[in-house]
Amino acid sequence: MKSKKILILTAMLVVSSCGLFKSAEDLFSEAEKKRNMGEAKAALELLQTIVEKHSDHEIAPDAQYLIAEIYYRDMRDFTTAIEQYGNLKIQFPESKQVPFSLFMQGFIYANMLADFEKAKTHYTEFLEKYPGHELNQSVGFELKYLGRDIKEIPELQHLTQ
Repeated sequence: MKSKKILILTAMLVVSSCGLFKSAEDLFSEAEKKRNMGEAKAALELLQTIVEKHSDHEIAPDAQYLIAEIYYRDMRDFTTAIEQYGNLKIQFPESKQVPFSLFMQGFIYANMLADFEKAKTHYTEFLEKYPGHELNQSVGFELKYLGRDIKEIPELQHLTQ
């Protein structure tokens, strides 16, 4: 009987440490801490838990966006980052993060993968869907100089000297 109680307590401890009983906010906060400590994979697991288990929570789109950001900025896995930014648009189409995700897809295609056709497709979609967005000027700049070397861009020549 005593061993059964220990087994049940152990099981409860394991389950609670997996994040099943943590709020979406707690998981997000813990993920940010893990990321700041250089533990990107642990942060991704926590964020994925939010997206899967708390998909109706207002923080879920932010968690999905942060997943994409971690793949892009921390892990430098550009292909997965593009996919994860795309997942935001699919899973949370009404999120305020969607325009930023679309921009980032274009940006990665243009500046990291040198796939200028795909970059142009994403940037054009951005301009069509979000004509008054704060990133419009940046998208216009990207399109204007798409595929050009930094030395060919007058506004950026000061960076090459």
